[in-house]
Amino acid sequence: MEAALAFAIRVLSAVLMLGLQVLLARLMPLDSYGGFIAVWTWMLALGSFAALGFAESSVRFLPRYRARGQEARVRAYWRFGLWMVISVSVLLALLAAVLSHMLGAAGGPGLLVLLVGLGLPFLALEYYLEGIARSFGWFRLATVPVYVIRPLLIGATCLALVQGGIVLTLPLVGAVLVASMGAVAIGVALVIGWRLRSQSPVRHTPRQRALWLRAALPLLAVSGLEDLVSYADVLVLSLLATPDEVGLYFAAARTLALANFVGYAIYLVSGRRFALDLAARDRSELQRSVHLASRLTFWSTLAAVAVTLLVGPFLLAAFGPAFAQGYWVMVILGAGLLAKSLSGQASELLIVAGRQRALIWLSGGVLVVSVALSMVLVPTLGMVGAAIATALAMGLRSTALALTVWHTEQLSVVALGLPVRTGLRAPA
Repeated sequence: MEAALAFAIRVLSAVLMLGLQVLLARLMPLDSYGGFIAVWTWMLALGSFAALGFAESSVRFLPRYRARGQEARVRAYWRFGLWMVISVSVLLALLAAVLSHMLGAAGGPGLLVLLVGLGLPFLALEYYLEGIARSFGWFRLATVPVYVIRPLLIGATCLALVQGGIVLTLPLVGAVLVASMGAVAIGVALVIGWRLRSQSPVRHTPRQRALWLRAALPLLAVSGLEDLVSYADVLVLSLLATPDEVGLYFAAARTLALANFVGYAIYLVSGRRFALDLAARDRSELQRSVHLASRLTFWSTLAAVAVTLLVGPFLLAAFGPAFAQGYWVMVILGAGLLAKSLSGQASELLIVAGRQRALIWLSGGVLVVSVALSMVLVPTLGMVGAAIATALAMGLRSTALALTVWHTEQLSVVALGLPVRTGLRAPA
């Protein structure tokens, strides 16, 4: 039930995000739109580092604390993680402001650094809050504000500005993005804080803080590296290609995101299910949960990729006539998504099992391969080269994840049969 709800929300989110990108591509000049994509992608690539790994480690600790009735530890983790994420991300924003001033914030790289730095604290807070909400099974709170309300807020604001006769420039749209992220993040933080109110005292010892930091900081590297792998194609394009080509490529990739988001629905609920199976020390049930997650991920991704590619030309046409040339990018990335889906939710399993170090080495290796392939293929093949490099990296990551899970946990990941249960329902 939770997976179905998460899937429905993510499909709605994908449609809204696609609509927002179409809107911005129509309202902004192509070079300004490409600049906005560069800002947004760099922000997403660096946001996980600013969240310090606390979003991922919350899924490891909080379900166990709640299952054991340790509410004081739940509230202690919540407050400690919140303080750490806000403090470090604000420091990073200040450093970005200094660097932007040195580069010249009026335009070019300086403006990009400034906008990225301003958005990092809110994006890091969003990631942390999403992890907290996922760990408690609050899937609507984890998804609706960020993936539904935020794009609606950005789109409505930009439309209102255009209706008022204001030209949408990169600094203006960047400011709208940052303000919308801030409003959503603060709102979700207030809701979670209200839900976690309790008369039980907030207690945490230096030993507990050290445990949480030891668990979170390796996950900082894991989530950060995985985000860099996900966005390496756009990042390399932003360095080696024109803003126009960056905009064309991102439009194709964002269109395919209609298919990419289905796996997220399974990811949203699988971590908590894995954590509870591990807490119960039931290896057979854990293996069944892993196989079910893999089957749901693969078959839902296959169906979504097929449908998206079928309607892809019409979706790209909505951006404008120039964007039709991005269809082959969609086809190549679609093949990569299928390869990626074969490993199911293996990375989430490794995180919950405390195998952060293995994930760091794996993600770092995949990132090196992805960047190297992009650097070789982009200068000669342009955005098609970036798509090929990304698809190959997805296949390599899937293979490495399956082998790592088998080696560390003696669990198989790949399962191509049809799902034998209807969902990943975790007990409350």
